[in-house]
Amino acid sequence: MIKNNPTQEKILNAAEKRMVKFGFRKVTMDEIALDLHMSKNTIYKLFVGKEEIAKGLVKRLQQQLNTGLDNIEKAQNDPLRIFSDSILLLRKQLGPWFDHFFREIPTELPGLWEEFLHFRNEKILSIRSLVEKGSKNGIFRRVNPSIATEAYLGAVKAITNPRFLEQENLTFEQALDVVLDLWSNGILKTKG
Repeated sequence: MIKNNPTQEKILNAAEKRMVKFGFRKVTMDEIALDLHMSKNTIYKLFVGKEEIAKGLVKRLQQQLNTGLDNIEKAQNDPLRIFSDSILLLRKQLGPWFDHFFREIPTELPGLWEEFLHFRNEKILSIRSLVEKGSKNGIFRRVNPSIATEAYLGAVKAITNPRFLEQENLTFEQALDVVLDLWSNGILKTKG
């Protein structure tokens, strides 16, 4: 894919609006072309098909997340603030994608889903250094950072499973809020 091609960006923007709202399966190349007042041939010159557009969307989403997360880390020193701001960014950026698009991708484009899962795992594993830093600074309890990170990773793996979200009738944001509450507050009722 050619970087910073304005026509490709327009195509991705139009496809994103539709695919986030309706999912991958229901969106057609005709609809994308119609939204853009462009011929399908023009789109096919830049993207082989709908699958390549979906790959471009996920790649662009990952780049946006990387940029946002990097900016948070550069702007903050406090590990708790970095963690909190990072979760808010992920919640805001990823939430809409889980309503339709990411519910279909595991079955429609399993290779793309695996790429996304790898990206997700990489991002979560970076939490380990925040846990270590927070423990040293007295912000977090002293816990084994590897176990804390793996526990969080396991919980996030569960809630980024589109079938789980659908089965439990939860949005990604609702599930993430519960995971964060459990991870930061535990399951025991506070005495008082």
